[in-house]
Amino acid sequence: MSENKDPEIDVVTEAEELMLAGKFDDALKKCDEALADDPYNPLILVGKSAVFKAQGKYADCADELKKALESLSSWKVAKEDTERFNSFSAMLHVLCAEAYLYAEERENVFRELDAADSIREADAASLLVRANAHAQAKEWEKAGDLLYRAEEWCFLHEDSMLTQVWLTKVHCAKEAGGIFAPPYAAEVYAKKTWRMPKGTAEELLERAGNLRKEGLLYDALRYYDACLEANPENRAHVLFLKGVVLEQLKRFDDAFSCYADALSANPQTEEEFAIRVRWANTKALRGTQ
Repeated sequence: MSENKDPEIDVVTEAEELMLAGKFDDALKKCDEALADDPYNPLILVGKSAVFKAQGKYADCADELKKALESLSSWKVAKEDTERFNSFSAMLHVLCAEAYLYAEERENVFRELDAADSIREADAASLLVRANAHAQAKEWEKAGDLLYRAEEWCFLHEDSMLTQVWLTKVHCAKEAGGIFAPPYAAEVYAKKTWRMPKGTAEELLERAGNLRKEGLLYDALRYYDACLEANPENRAHVLFLKGVVLEQLKRFDDAFSCYADALSANPQTEEEFAIRVRWANTKALRGTQ
């Protein structure tokens, strides 16, 4: 017995295969042939928008997505399908916002994202696109807050976009220069809504150092915490480095406590003097952050 296939899915799949092969004109022709019979089919319109996106034709991509959104107004949705329908509608708005982002039409980006977020609570995809729009305008603190919100959403929902969020954080930190520690990063760290990093103490310590160099200081703190949980051989050294990051963040009370703990952990002779100097400095600065 042959399987019953959905012609919409077949068209989109064939168009995608042609697109991946670099046959953009053929992919568009395949979509147009299907749309001639069903001009308001949202799945085929989304497939056509993907071809335009692959070509770098972002205005055309957004136009097809807008057509897909307009077509939804005629749908009759059963009560049990309302949530899925709303998710699909919100996704189309986010995809449209992403097309406008690439076209650097930020006003349209925010309009589409506001529409998506009015349908359902902002998810990682919406937050990430919004963050990138602010990053385009070099509004690093706003972008950073949104990225840490997106990361938190990923942790809470087991979302697969976490890697993309991380890469965007690294990119923004590099572009911003210096310390990249927006206010919401501190909230996420304090709430512990992040996943404890895994690895050996040595691996975690190395990653913490790399994050510190990249300017992602709250991310570095997570790795120093994980390293301390892994019982490193030189606990005093890790506490000292964590204190340095806290001092960079002007969290002098926390830095002072960290240096005090480092001194209590029997530091090596060559590092003890440096720890004592920083301990004394932060002691004088306590209460000033």
